[in-house]
Amino acid sequence: MVGAMSADRRPRAAWWLKGAAAAVLSMIWACSSGLPEAQAHAIILESSPQHAESVTSPKKLVLRFNSRLKKPLCSVQLVGPRQRTIVIFRQEPGTPPDTLAYPLPRLEPGAHQAKWKVMAVDGHLTEGIVRFTVVAPPSGQKQ
Repeated sequence: MVGAMSADRRPRAAWWLKGAAAAVLSMIWACSSGLPEAQAHAIILESSPQHAESVTSPKKLVLRFNSRLKKPLCSVQLVGPRQRTIVIFRQEPGTPPDTLAYPLPRLEPGAHQAKWKVMAVDGHLTEGIVRFTVVAPPSGQKQ
Protein backbone atom coordinates (compact mmCIF):
# COMPACT_ATOMS: atom_id res chain seq x y z
CA MET A 1 0.00 0.00 0.00
CA VAL A 2 2.85 2.35 0.72
CA GLY A 3 4.24 1.70 -2.78
CA ALA A 4 0.89 2.57 -4.34
CA MET A 5 0.65 5.87 -2.49
CA SER A 6 4.06 7.08 -3.54
CA ALA A 7 3.33 6.15 -7.15
CA ASP A 8 0.21 8.37 -7.01
CA ARG A 9 2.15 11.29 -5.56
CA ARG A 10 4.91 11.31 -8.19
CA PRO A 11 2.68 12.50 -11.05
CA ARG A 12 1.17 15.18 -8.80
CA ALA A 13 4.63 16.38 -7.74
CA ALA A 14 5.81 16.48 -11.35
CA TRP A 15 2.71 18.44 -12.35
CA TRP A 16 3.27 20.89 -9.48
CA LEU A 17 6.95 21.39 -10.44
CA LYS A 18 6.02 22.06 -14.07
CA GLY A 19 3.43 24.62 -12.96
CA ALA A 20 5.90 26.34 -10.63
CA ALA A 21 8.56 26.45 -13.34
CA ALA A 22 6.06 27.97 -15.80
CA ALA A 23 5.07 30.61 -13.23
CA VAL A 24 8.71 31.55 -12.56
CA LEU A 25 9.45 31.79 -16.30
CA SER A 26 6.36 33.97 -16.78
CA MET A 27 7.50 36.35 -14.04
CA ILE A 28 10.99 36.58 -15.55
CA TRP A 29 9.52 37.34 -18.99
CA ALA A 30 7.15 39.97 -17.54
CA CYS A 31 9.99 41.71 -15.71
CA SER A 32 12.25 41.72 -18.76
CA SER A 33 9.66 43.26 -21.09
CA GLY A 34 9.13 47.03 -20.92
CA LEU A 35 6.28 48.41 -18.92
CA PRO A 36 3.65 50.08 -21.13
CA GLU A 37 3.33 53.14 -18.88
CA ALA A 38 7.04 53.91 -19.05
CA GLN A 39 6.82 54.05 -22.82
CA ALA A 40 3.73 56.26 -22.86
CA HIS A 41 5.34 59.64 -22.12
CA ALA A 42 6.21 62.03 -24.93
CA ILE A 43 10.00 62.17 -25.19
CA ILE A 44 11.74 64.81 -27.26
CA LEU A 45 13.60 63.25 -30.19
CA GLU A 46 15.05 66.33 -31.85
CA SER A 47 14.93 70.08 -31.83
CA SER A 48 15.95 73.00 -33.98
CA PRO A 49 17.99 74.70 -32.68
CA GLN A 50 19.57 71.60 -31.16
CA HIS A 51 20.27 71.32 -27.44
CA ALA A 52 23.55 73.11 -26.54
CA GLU A 53 23.94 74.49 -30.09
CA SER A 54 25.28 77.97 -30.90
CA VAL A 55 23.39 79.62 -33.77
CA THR A 56 22.67 83.01 -35.25
CA SER A 57 19.12 84.12 -34.48
CA PRO A 58 16.87 81.21 -35.59
CA LYS A 59 13.70 81.96 -37.54
CA LYS A 60 11.69 79.25 -35.76
CA LEU A 61 11.77 76.75 -32.91
CA VAL A 62 10.92 73.12 -33.78
CA LEU A 63 10.46 70.33 -31.23
CA ARG A 64 9.73 66.75 -32.39
CA PHE A 65 8.57 64.02 -30.01
CA ASN A 66 8.15 60.24 -30.08
CA SER A 67 4.38 60.51 -29.66
CA ARG A 68 1.40 62.39 -31.06
CA LEU A 69 0.52 65.45 -28.99
CA LYS A 70 -2.63 67.20 -27.81
CA LYS A 71 -1.37 70.45 -29.28
CA PRO A 72 -3.91 72.82 -27.65
CA LEU A 73 -2.61 71.62 -24.26
CA CYS A 74 1.10 72.06 -25.11
CA SER A 75 3.14 75.16 -24.30
CA VAL A 76 6.62 76.53 -24.80
CA GLN A 77 8.16 79.43 -22.91
CA LEU A 78 11.34 80.98 -24.29
CA VAL A 79 13.66 82.55 -21.72
CA GLY A 80 16.49 84.70 -23.05
CA PRO A 81 19.43 86.60 -21.63
CA ARG A 82 18.84 88.39 -18.31
CA GLN A 83 15.91 85.98 -17.73
CA ARG A 84 13.77 87.91 -20.22
CA THR A 85 10.75 85.78 -21.10
CA ILE A 86 9.56 85.74 -24.69
CA VAL A 87 6.03 84.40 -24.97
CA ILE A 88 5.41 82.37 -28.09
CA PHE A 89 1.76 81.53 -28.65
CA ARG A 90 1.12 80.79 -32.28
CA GLN A 91 2.10 77.31 -33.45
CA GLU A 92 2.85 76.97 -37.13
CA PRO A 93 -0.09 75.31 -38.91
CA GLY A 94 0.39 72.08 -40.83
CA THR A 95 3.07 70.55 -38.62
CA PRO A 96 2.93 66.76 -38.01
CA PRO A 97 1.01 65.55 -34.92
CA ASP A 98 4.29 64.78 -33.09
CA THR A 99 5.88 68.19 -33.74
CA LEU A 100 5.59 71.70 -32.31
CA ALA A 101 6.90 74.59 -34.42
CA TYR A 102 6.83 78.27 -33.52
CA PRO A 103 7.96 81.30 -35.53
CA LEU A 104 10.45 83.34 -33.50
CA PRO A 105 11.12 87.06 -33.33
CA ARG A 106 14.70 88.22 -33.76
CA LEU A 107 16.56 86.92 -30.70
CA GLU A 108 19.32 88.87 -29.01
CA PRO A 109 22.70 87.21 -28.54
CA GLY A 110 23.13 85.16 -25.38
CA ALA A 111 21.89 82.01 -23.66
CA HIS A 112 18.29 80.94 -24.32
CA GLN A 113 16.08 78.21 -22.90
CA ALA A 114 12.99 76.75 -24.55
CA LYS A 115 10.98 75.36 -21.61
CA TRP A 116 8.36 72.96 -22.99
CA LYS A 117 5.38 71.14 -21.49
CA VAL A 118 3.53 68.69 -23.69
CA MET A 119 0.50 66.46 -23.32
CA ALA A 120 0.68 63.18 -25.25
CA VAL A 121 -2.57 61.89 -26.72
CA ASP A 122 -2.58 59.17 -24.05
CA GLY A 123 -2.88 61.87 -21.36
CA HIS A 124 0.67 61.88 -19.98
CA LEU A 125 2.26 65.28 -19.31
CA THR A 126 6.03 65.70 -19.74
CA GLU A 127 8.30 68.71 -19.66
CA GLY A 128 11.87 69.66 -20.38
CA ILE A 129 14.28 72.33 -21.55
CA VAL A 130 16.25 72.85 -24.74
CA ARG A 131 19.17 75.21 -24.15
CA PHE A 132 20.90 77.03 -27.00
CA THR A 133 23.04 80.11 -27.50
CA VAL A 134 22.38 82.86 -30.02
CA VAL A 135 25.60 84.38 -31.37
CA ALA A 136 25.95 87.63 -33.28
CA PRO A 137 26.37 87.16 -37.03
CA PRO A 138 29.80 87.90 -38.50
CA SER A 139 30.25 91.63 -39.06
CA GLY A 140 28.81 92.86 -42.35
CA GLN A 141 26.28 89.97 -42.54
CA LYS A 142 22.54 90.50 -42.02
CA GLN A 143 20.50 88.22 -39.78
